Amino acid sequence: MRKAPSDRLKAVQISNKGAGVAIRAALLSLFATTICLAIWCAPARAQEVGGFGGKESFGVFSSYSPDSSHMLIGMSEQRRSWTAGLEYTHRIGSIGQVRWDYEFSILPFYLESDPAVVATTATYDGETFTTSNSPIRVIHIDPTTPVGVTYTGIKVYPIYGRETSYAVGMSPLGGRTTFFPRSRIQPSFAVDLGFLVSNRDLPVDDSNRFNFTFAFGPGVQVFSSERSSVRLEYLYHHISNAGMGDSNPGVDQGVFRLTMSHHR
Repeated sequence: MRKAPSDRLKAVQISNKGAGVAIRAALLSLFATTICLAIWCAPARAQEVGGFGGKESFGVFSSYSPDSSHMLIGMSEQRRSWTAGLEYTHRIGSIGQVRWDYEFSILPFYLESDPAVVATTATYDGETFTTSNSPIRVIHIDPTTPVGVTYTGIKVYPIYGRETSYAVGMSPLGGRTTFFPRSRIQPSFAVDLGFLVSNRDLPVDDSNRFNFTFAFGPGVQVFSSERSSVRLEYLYHHISNAGMGDSNPGVDQGVFRLTMSHHR
């Protein structure tokens, strides 16, 4: 029997959730493995003076998130985001095999894709009728729940598409803890606090064009030389207008971020 569109969408949603859990588990395993590898490599570097990283760094980064869900705070589902920006770090201090850096980033490009109701459909006397409408972004996707009823009692169901929004932002308050700074492979943990200003309300209408952001999570930095490195991170990222809009559903995302840095 052929599945209905709603059944196929549910199957995709279940598959996506399972894939998300598997990705998070794989990343945690990778991070743990990296820490073990860094510990094993550290004694060979422990007697060297200085180590990798220098006093400050300038980096270019890009990030991607394929989905959103209620991870901690945010309620908005199935958001996707892409970013590109610039990063600056400055060493605050270090003790033994641990180093702390201040982190500042500018985000000139933030793109978010949101689910939206783009049409409605109703079936009458065996015939299906579809009506297009201006896209309405939604917090949740539920194709099995009608969005209305006609005067004759026929249920009207939504058809979903996607809408794209753009924003710029900044994270002026950030910090990073790095482990084994004398090793070429350095596990780290970052926390960033900032804001976004978008071309329209995010993530839905009647929320707000100004949103606060915060992110935290582990990463792995690999140095090709004392002045060059590549860092891969998996961050929990949250967007919220802190109640300044008529609604504040918030967005929780797991974000992959890749950063290329020059150190001096």
